[in-house]
Amino acid sequence: MVLKVKNPGLYTTVQDLGRYGHQAEGFSPAGAMDYRAFMLANQLLGNDENAPGLEMTLQGASFEVMKDTVIAAAGADMALKVDGEEFSTGVPIPVFKGSLIEFGAAEDGSRTYLAAAGGFKVEPVLGSASTHVRSGIGGYHGRTLEVGDVIGTGDAAAALRPFRISAIEEAEAVRVIPGQQYDRFSEEMRQKLFGEGYTLTKECDRMGYRLDGPELVAEGGHDVLSEPTQLGSVQVPKGGMPIVLLNDRQTAGGYARIATVARVDIPKLVQKQPGDTVKFEEISVEEAAMLYREEMEKIRDGGYLEMNNDFRSHVRPTAGKLKRIMER
Repeated sequence: MVLKVKNPGLYTTVQDLGRYGHQAEGFSPAGAMDYRAFMLANQLLGNDENAPGLEMTLQGASFEVMKDTVIAAAGADMALKVDGEEFSTGVPIPVFKGSLIEFGAAEDGSRTYLAAAGGFKVEPVLGSASTHVRSGIGGYHGRTLEVGDVIGTGDAAAALRPFRISAIEEAEAVRVIPGQQYDRFSEEMRQKLFGEGYTLTKECDRMGYRLDGPELVAEGGHDVLSEPTQLGSVQVPKGGMPIVLLNDRQTAGGYARIATVARVDIPKLVQKQPGDTVKFEEISVEEAAMLYREEMEKIRDGGYLEMNNDFRSHVRPTAGKLKRIMER
C-alpha cells in the first residue's frame, strides 16, 4: 500500500483512459476528463500512458505516504505541498513513508491528475480501472475516495526522471464539427452558437456541461429518435440551452445535436470552471481528425516535456535517506 486518504477533496476518483466497447451494454467510457494532463502525469514517471491515476476536481485531496515512491501531478493549477514545502505541479517529486501530500483548491482549471510510479493498483472492470460512480463500477469500489481509504501501486521501480511539463499555450476557442442534426438549425441559429459565447452553469460534472447563453431552436422540434452519444456531443434540449456530453454521459440520447467538440479540444473544455465562458469555432471533420492525430503524436513523443531545472526534487531523495538514518 502506498497512499492513505486523509482528506478526499471534493470529488476524487481513480481513472485511466476509459472503458471502451461497452456502450451497447449501457456503460459509458468514463476515464480521465483531461486525457492530455493524465497522460503527461504518467509520462513524467515513465509509466504506461494508461496507468491508473487519481482525478481531483476543483478541490484537491491530501494523503499520507505509506511507502516511498515518486509522484507527479498535472492539469489544473492546484497548490501542492509535501510536508509543508510548496511544489509546482508538472514535475516528478520523491515522497517518503510518513510524508503528507496536500493539494489545495484549483486556482486555474478544474481537474488535477495525480500519478504514482507504477500506477495505482485497482481491480479492472470490463478491461478498465476507470470509476463510473453512477454505475458503481471500476476504480476504488466504484466510488469517490473517502477518508481512510488506502490505495497501492504497481510494481514498477520509482525512477526520478529529469523532466517537467512545459507551459501549454493554446487559443481560447473550442473547436467543433457539425453534429448529426446540424441541418435542423438555421443559419441564424448557427451564428448564435459561434457568436458571443456561452457561460458554464453550476450544472457541470463528469456527465456533461450545461451552458447558458443565446437560445438555439431546432426546426421541427428538439426531439429525435434515440441514437448513440459521442464524447463532446452538443445536444440542444427543449429550452434551447446547449449541453456538452462528456465522459460519464448517457449512452443514448434523443435531443438534436448541433455540433460535436473536436477531441483535440476536450482538455481545454473540461478544465473550465462554472462561470467561465466558452466560445465555439467550426472546423471540418478532416481538420479535427488531423489535429487530434498531431496532438497524440506530440504527447507520446515528449513534445510537452522539457528539462527540469528545479533541483529540489533531486535533493529530496538524499534528504529522505538522511532523515531515515537519523530516526533509527
